[in-house]
Amino acid sequence: MKKENDIVMPGDILSTSEELAAGDGTFEEEGYIKASRIGRFVIDKKFKTAVVKPVTEIPTILKKNDIVIGEVRSVRNQMVIVDVAHVVNKSRDIVGDTNGTIHISEISEGYVKDASTEYKAGDIVRAKVIQVNPSLQLTTKEKNLGAIKSFCSICRSPLRKVGNYLECKNCGNKEKRKIASDYGEGKLASY
Repeated sequence: MKKENDIVMPGDILSTSEELAAGDGTFEEEGYIKASRIGRFVIDKKFKTAVVKPVTEIPTILKKNDIVIGEVRSVRNQMVIVDVAHVVNKSRDIVGDTNGTIHISEISEGYVKDASTEYKAGDIVRAKVIQVNPSLQLTTKEKNLGAIKSFCSICRSPLRKVGNYLECKNCGNKEKRKIASDYGEGKLASY
């Protein structure tokens, strides 16, 4: 469980539903209150609710070389679609197009035959902006870029890093991802 004022990511468990009710930026699932967005976990003591306040406040425009955090929406064999949610080291909302793509050639330094072997829908990734216009293009080639949080494709529990693969503590499923060098440490600005 997270402590108040921690930076949290979607799916992080904040408390039990017996302790707090779900507030803005959270949802209840199977007796737990979980974060539904990237932000700072706070407790509204008056209403006894868990709230995740966005980490961004003033609008910003994406630029080439910005490092961003986003959620993988879908994966095709040649590209990954990412909803960009946050710009690292900036405390502002993003203005403009936040739907980015990672072309298969921009996933990793090595050869990738199919993008679905490297990312799954729901993964939280750190990526670099390589193009803004006419469409938002991202890369995860560098070692500090890639998945920073992933979920089991069988039971949707968070995956933990074990050697060179990810493992589900809940069901034992093992999966592969293109992960950032600090996968699982919960750091947004580790670049």
